[in-house]
Amino acid sequence: MTNYFLCDMITVMGRSAAGNEDREVFLRSKQPTLSVTDTVNAIVKEVYNQLKQYGFRRYGQTIHRFTDEDISQVINFQVCSGSICVNIGIRVPECAERDFHTVNTQKYYHEYNCNIRSRLGTVRGRRETWYSLFADPQKTAAKVIKEMKEYVLPFFTAMSSRQNILDHRRDYPLFDTLGSHLILLDEAMIFGRLGDMKKAKEQFELYYRKTVEEYNDNEINGKRFYLKKGESIQCGDQHITAKKNGYVTIRCGNRGHIEYLDGLAEKLRLRDNTIGRH
Repeated sequence: MTNYFLCDMITVMGRSAAGNEDREVFLRSKQPTLSVTDTVNAIVKEVYNQLKQYGFRRYGQTIHRFTDEDISQVINFQVCSGSICVNIGIRVPECAERDFHTVNTQKYYHEYNCNIRSRLGTVRGRRETWYSLFADPQKTAAKVIKEMKEYVLPFFTAMSSRQNILDHRRDYPLFDTLGSHLILLDEAMIFGRLGDMKKAKEQFELYYRKTVEEYNDNEINGKRFYLKKGESIQCGDQHITAKKNGYVTIRCGNRGHIEYLDGLAEKLRLRDNTIGRH
């Protein structure tokens, strides 16, 4: 699974997607009294000390626990250019691996392995928060712990089983900022894991038809993006550089994803013989 939380990820070339307009950044100009490594370790250690009573274990900069035997709940600390943010994730094995019978092979999983993902700051309806590594690590840890207890732990509790995820995932859009477009497919995987193939097929077909409709609409109408003069956007083999400020239209429907779904349906027997390929 692609890690969309890479430092300074560029969506539109010439404009940083990790710029200050997209996140809260708390920076100070003075030099840290501790090294970056020691500061990060102090923050993670203090947060872990507050969370280990809830069954979490620490693995480097990742804090992790299993619920419902094999569902991962993950807290990860990511460092970038003198600041640190906190990634939040939940990994349901069959959703991550697209296999009803997959078995965990690791003692913990990273946030980028998760199918439900977000960040501190975003989970409370604000911009993602980046904490300065030049600040007092104890104060930074206290801010993280406060948000964890107020927002993240209640969310983890509400999403601690497959049935809870089926029932309540849509209630937490701020915790699902990257994978919400895959909810129907994930639900098909969970129903299949639970042995309810009728519901698995229904959810898969809903997702499949939605994907085909979006592909067809994109091929006909494309998508519009606002670019400033000199900015560029690329999708597939299309590359557009704006000659002036204004909107551009780009068509980049993903036919490969539809073909992938056809293969997945065959592999997992998600499509009745009466349902043909689109």
